[in-house]
Parts: sequence; C-alpha cells; structure tokens
Amino acid sequence: MIATKTQRSPLLYGVALWMALNIVLMAVIILNGDVEDLNNWIEIALWSTSIPALLSNRKWGIAFAIFTLTYTLSTSVGILIYYQVWLNAIRVAINLPLIVYLFKTLFADKNN
Repeated sequence: MIATKTQRSPLLYGVALWMALNIVLMAVIILNGDVEDLNNWIEIALWSTSIPALLSNRKWGIAFAIFTLTYTLSTSVGILIYYQVWLNAIRVAINLPLIVYLFKTLFADKNN
C-alpha cells in the first residue's frame, strides 16, 4: 500500500510559527517573575500541544488549534480591557483572522 502525503498550506506553517512565538513569549513572562499566574502555564501547555496537532493536518488538530487560539484571544481581550496592556492588541489582531482562516479550512476540506 502506498501512503499518500497530504499537502499542507504554507499558512499552516506560519500559524505553527506564531504558536511557537507565543510559547517563547509566555516563557519570557514566566522567567521575568510571573510564575504564579496559572494562565501562562496553561497557554504554554495549549500552544505546545497545538503545534503538532495543527501540523497533523487532521480535523481534530485544526479544531484543537482553533480552541487554543480562541482561548488565547479571550484572555488577551480580558487583559486588554482590564489592565490596558496594549501589546495584547497585537495578539488579538493576529489570532482573530487565524481563527477565521482555520474555521474556513476546517469546514472547506471534505477529505479528512
């Protein structure tokens, strides 16, 4: 039996790179003394699990990546509103279109 290799969109690699950048961001925040914020640890766990899930190119992997992006979007909006840390606006501006793109990818692909 010959295994066929699935084609991955270059944008999926960009999303995975964005996720890896978020892991680094959370690690820097923790290393700078914010070790007690459980959300930082949760985000690291979600991001690190989402990268291989997304790159698996399966529907469950894309759905898990959407969940992670949505979770991060909600915490970023909360931080933006409550603490007015405007750096989170960048995360909101990037995560929102990625969520829409992944939803379109999830429901447009009928093969998986």
